[in-house]
Amino acid sequence: MNRITILPQFGFLSISGSDANKFMQGYTTCDVNKISEKNNLGAICNLKGRMVTNFRIATLGEELLLRMHKSRVEDTIKFLSPYMIFSRVEIKNVSSDWNCLGITGEFPKVLKEGEIRINVSDKRWEVWTKGSARYGTGTVDWSTQDCAEGLAWIETKTAEQFLPQTFHLDRLGGIDFKKGCYLGQEIIARTEYLGKLKRRLHLFHGNFSLDIGDEVTSGNSKGNVVATGANIGLIVISNAHEETLIAKAPNGDPIELSPIEIAS
Repeated sequence: MNRITILPQFGFLSISGSDANKFMQGYTTCDVNKISEKNNLGAICNLKGRMVTNFRIATLGEELLLRMHKSRVEDTIKFLSPYMIFSRVEIKNVSSDWNCLGITGEFPKVLKEGEIRINVSDKRWEVWTKGSARYGTGTVDWSTQDCAEGLAWIETKTAEQFLPQTFHLDRLGGIDFKKGCYLGQEIIARTEYLGKLKRRLHLFHGNFSLDIGDEVTSGNSKGNVVATGANIGLIVISNAHEETLIAKAPNGDPIELSPIEIAS
C-alpha cells in the first residue's frame, strides 16, 4: 500500500521560452540536457559557488520546472532576473499552480495527464500535479525521511552559505563536472579536484527540537543545523563523528547530540 502526503514546504519556479535550456545551462550545477525521472537534482550558485537554492528539476517541452523550498522561489527569481536580458526566457513563480506530493511504498501505475513523477530513492517518489492527492490514504513524515537519506534543502536562513558539495550534491548526482561553465563553476570544480572541502552534512539524533540555523559544536568545530525531522536532523560541520555534538537548549543549557550514519 502506498502512503501519500502533500508537501507544502515546497514551491515551484518555471523557466520557459526558446532559450530556456541554454539559459539555465549557465546557472545550474546539473546538465539540463540530461534531466530524467532519476537524474533530477541540482543547484543555482552565486559567483563564490555558494548555493542560492537547490532543487529537483523536470522538463515540460520548452519549459523547465524547478521544485525548491518555497522560501527560495522569489529570491531565486530576483537572483536570475538580471541575467535574462539577452535571452528569450520567462521566469515565473508557479507555486500556486502545482502541488508536490510525497509517496512511499508501491508507486501507482497510472499518472494523470500533465503530472510528473520524480524518483527520490528506491521506495520514495514525488509527484508534481496541478490536482490534489488521490492515490491512497495515510501520511508520510517526509522531512524525517529526507534527513535520514542526507537530503537538505536550502532555506532563506541557509542561502548563499554552502557549496553544493557540502550538501552531498556531488554524491547524489546533482553536479556535472563535465558540462562546461556555469556561475560558481570555477570554485566548485577547484574544491572537487583539490580536495579542499572541510565541511559536509552529518546526521544526528536527539530527543529535542532544533531550528534551522541553530549552532552546534563538535570539539573546536562549529556548525549549523540545516534540516530537521522527528528527533533527527542534519548539520553542516567537520569531524562530527569523532566528537560529541553539543547544541544549546532555549534556556541556554547544553544538549548532547548523537551522530548516526546517513542511509545509503
